[in-house]
Amino acid sequence: MSDVFGNIKKVHFIGTGGIGMSGIAEYLAKNNYTVSGSDSYTTDISERLKNFGITIHEGHDAEFLPDDTELVIYSAAVKEDNPEYIKAVSLNIPTIKRAKALGEIVNDKFLIAVSGTHGKTTTTSMIAKILIDNNLDPTVFVGGNLSFLDGSSSRIGNSNIAVVEADEYDRSFLTLKADVIIVNNIEADHLDIYENLEDIQNNFIKFCNLGKKNCKVILNGDDENVRAIADRIEKQKVFFGFDDENDFVIDNITYSEKTCSFKLNESEINLSVIGRHNMLNSSAAFLSAKETGLGDEQISKALQSFGGVKRRFELKFTNGIRVYDDYAHHPTEVRATLEAARSINLGRIITVFQPHLYSRTQDFYKAFSDAFSETDILILDKIYPARELPIEGVTSDLIFKEFNKNYPKESYSFNEKSEIFSKLKEIVKDKDIVIFQGAGTITNYCDEYVSIVKNKY
Repeated sequence: MSDVFGNIKKVHFIGTGGIGMSGIAEYLAKNNYTVSGSDSYTTDISERLKNFGITIHEGHDAEFLPDDTELVIYSAAVKEDNPEYIKAVSLNIPTIKRAKALGEIVNDKFLIAVSGTHGKTTTTSMIAKILIDNNLDPTVFVGGNLSFLDGSSSRIGNSNIAVVEADEYDRSFLTLKADVIIVNNIEADHLDIYENLEDIQNNFIKFCNLGKKNCKVILNGDDENVRAIADRIEKQKVFFGFDDENDFVIDNITYSEKTCSFKLNESEINLSVIGRHNMLNSSAAFLSAKETGLGDEQISKALQSFGGVKRRFELKFTNGIRVYDDYAHHPTEVRATLEAARSINLGRIITVFQPHLYSRTQDFYKAFSDAFSETDILILDKIYPARELPIEGVTSDLIFKEFNKNYPKESYSFNEKSEIFSKLKEIVKDKDIVIFQGAGTITNYCDEYVSIVKNKY
């Protein structure tokens, strides 16, 4: 690690509830730093951090910041009027954002950085699984809790290899200087941060060109927004995808209910997850792992044993019906999940969707409507606001009305969880697939629903 961490031992986190922040907090605690933190409310993540000896406070108060703190790390959501931040400044305690902290930890390693609007967590997880299974002992930071990391989102490795999820939100990825960069795709998102798609693309170019001298950039050549910036990336580049014009082409595809197989040029890849998006994710993972010196068979064996990421089309219940928990909160992600569900072809697809952010709903309600075309029945919950204040006139009804206008399918919009559960009780029948989808509290709805149906089936 850099000198930022090398000369200190006491670190305080403002905003520990997110995956990114909690991963760094856990990493430092495992490296024998004294760690404390706070967040607006406690979660399962908070309880996990406490198990590592980290002091976690609910809410924000100047008293929560120990006077002898040597460094404060804060999330992008923390404002300068936060009482702990104000106290840190008054005491001349150094403060850095999460993204800066991550860069300080991993930039001096052989760094694989996974970027893109979608698929970052799954691709990063696949790479981590490959490297761990082949005893390369990597340091890992990923935006999800992984079963093969004992439910953690980070890992301390003793080798010089690191793999991280490179988040474009708040331009966080610009703190990373990687040896291998993956760009899975680029779409208009986080428009509360970026001006437009061009602004997003320009920052991806900047990120790629910040790579180390011999950096290799692995690009999804099927994505038109990625192709559009490729000539401005000054590093060595390779393209992958389904189109024949790519350097590495996905073909010879076979499907089953729970698996899929394909060839990437002459390399055979077998997956225990389904969907075209996972073929793309695994291809990127395969090509990046090759840069560590691993052979095709070593990589393929590890990929076949990869069982998915928590909340990425995660099967939570099967007995007569199937219930899935899914993190998708952008139209492209929603469509990818529903297409994967349709490929199983067991029965009707019932989607319970909780929109994430007022701004994203306002920007993409028409695209969401089209993304739900693969579902048979759509149930909408009220918007999960996260960091945002309400926008006048922006509710789930924007998606609901647009969907009803374009698709003559059964659909409902509710403001209460009890209404959703009542409707599911009324409509769900044998062989149906029920998908709880979104980035907010909808995952808790899923768990509660599973508890209910366990008593029925």
